[in-house]
Amino acid sequence: MTSSLPPTSQDNQNLVRATLHGTFWLYAATYSGKILVFISTIILARLLAQEDFGLAGYALIVISFLDVLNDLGIGAAVIYHRDDPKVLNTAFWLNIATGIVLFGLTWLVAPLAAMFFNDPRIVPLTRFLGLSFPITAVGNIHSSLLRKNLTFKRKFIPDVTKSFGKGVISIALALLGMGAWSLVVAQVAGASLAVVALWWVMPWRPAWQFDRQYARPLLGYGTNIVAVNGLGTFINQVDYLVIGRVLGAAALGVYTLAFRIPELLVKDFCANAGQVIFPAYAKIRDDMAALSQGFLVTMRYMSMITVPVAFGLATVSRPLVLTFFTDKWAEAIPVLSAIALYTLIRSITFNIGDVYKAQGRPDILTKLSLVTAVLLTPSLWWAAVVVGSITAVAWMQVVVALITGAITLVVAARMLNTPLRVLFRTFLPSVIAGGVMAVVVRVLVDQLVALAPIWQLMAGVAAGALIYGGIMWFWQREVILQAVVSLRTAFSRRKSAEGVVGA
Repeated sequence: MTSSLPPTSQDNQNLVRATLHGTFWLYAATYSGKILVFISTIILARLLAQEDFGLAGYALIVISFLDVLNDLGIGAAVIYHRDDPKVLNTAFWLNIATGIVLFGLTWLVAPLAAMFFNDPRIVPLTRFLGLSFPITAVGNIHSSLLRKNLTFKRKFIPDVTKSFGKGVISIALALLGMGAWSLVVAQVAGASLAVVALWWVMPWRPAWQFDRQYARPLLGYGTNIVAVNGLGTFINQVDYLVIGRVLGAAALGVYTLAFRIPELLVKDFCANAGQVIFPAYAKIRDDMAALSQGFLVTMRYMSMITVPVAFGLATVSRPLVLTFFTDKWAEAIPVLSAIALYTLIRSITFNIGDVYKAQGRPDILTKLSLVTAVLLTPSLWWAAVVVGSITAVAWMQVVVALITGAITLVVAARMLNTPLRVLFRTFLPSVIAGGVMAVVVRVLVDQLVALAPIWQLMAGVAAGALIYGGIMWFWQREVILQAVVSLRTAFSRRKSAEGVVGA
């Protein structure tokens, strides 16, 4: 079964090429860095205790909530509004002021967080991590400008520099016996290195200029973005909050490690694609037909990548954990399987929010996020308190994601004036092919249980790639060939595409 979309206009084709080009470089930057992070995680998992990951996780939870206010949504507003030096300068100084205020708030909140988690050891860790706010504020506008112009090739250097610096520093400090501090210090050091690199690759420099006339529209647009990000952060962190509060630092450390691989391969892919997709959607926001078409194309191609990866992680979780992290982290195996399926569901609906933001309607995201928060909080609390298991918490994430994902698709179909069945047809081939692949790989891995975990993992990955690739080539050959042509065109004609986007 194949399906095709209506032909695009020349401008839309150019935008697609520029978007693909930007996505490639962002993907290259992200995963070059993430490979380094993954390698460092393997080493750190052997050097540090479960509790060390949990203590650092406590501090990161606090920072994540405060990070909602990090740029007050100004970065998204810079992308949305037309270029104006006065707007950029005002945005920069608003960011600096916000970063300093958040650093002060971190010092005040840290003791309260220690009371919540019943662990005073996190106070100095959290306060030190608060340095990341004023540091990242110095580079926020530079990063937003790179996103706005889809010049992600330049962003490669800051992203990789940050990941490499974090990895090397964390391992060095862990070898020196610094425990949880090795993770926290490396986080701040990585942020510092990223800012230096951003200023090097992005030539824009702020002037000593602040205009209240421009501050108001920046903050006005950003308010809704902050509300959405706040609810999104709560949704993304509530499981950590519940586990840390109810089950303790060691359980949080295991859960954090189990979450890291699906987050790396699926969730981060969606988030980084969104950095390209939102500014691309914003450029065609007045053409609903083009926006709807662009969304369908995005959903199709993203599901072709994320669905098999998520299904694959769920089926090879056991040999993967035992191979890379040893049986010391065996408790993470069932959690990883569940979280992989959770990220699969989220990946299908993840970038719908970019449509709402491009239309100037982030309030829709706020309402949908509120519904998710209302469903998720009591469900996770029940799983942690009554069942008393991090695996139960992970599977409750899957159940709630199914419910809220269905609601999100219904709302998106109405806003885009696109039948719901068309949305389902967009990602259904990937889901069916991935499901078949998962069943076969699971049977294969079970049959190879007598072999060493690394051989089970290699066999599972190889078989999964062949099965999924074969099914999709037989079923969706036209779509795959179209994707290949689009990628070739994106790079062979990237200069003209960037000219159109920058106009």
